[in-house]
Amino acid sequence: MNGLYQNKIQELPTLSDTKYENIFRLFKTENNQYFYNIINTVYFPKLINETMIDYITVRQKLPWTMISYNAYKTIDLWWLICLVNNIYNPIIIPNIGTTLKMLKPIYVRQVIDELQTYLT
Repeated sequence: MNGLYQNKIQELPTLSDTKYENIFRLFKTENNQYFYNIINTVYFPKLINETMIDYITVRQKLPWTMISYNAYKTIDLWWLICLVNNIYNPIIIPNIGTTLKMLKPIYVRQVIDELQTYLT
């Protein structure tokens, strides 16, 4: 079995397309329990078009979810910020004074749509 994305499995709730879980396929155990294959990795190109990027300087210690909320009005896009900034351990929050690349909000839908196409 190749696994399916959660939104392709009718018996599971549909996820918002901004959720990180959409990157991973689900598989079933012998006991028919679903689990995510978290081995899948998504990388952004090293050379993202600069017109798509804003920069922010971290002014206080905040988790990625709050940085996401401040930028995009949703906590769901924390993973996008981490990917754009090549952050592979989201448990570590950015230090005060860190400059982060932020995908401009007008490009988020385009990137998510392209990612969805890539993953299907």
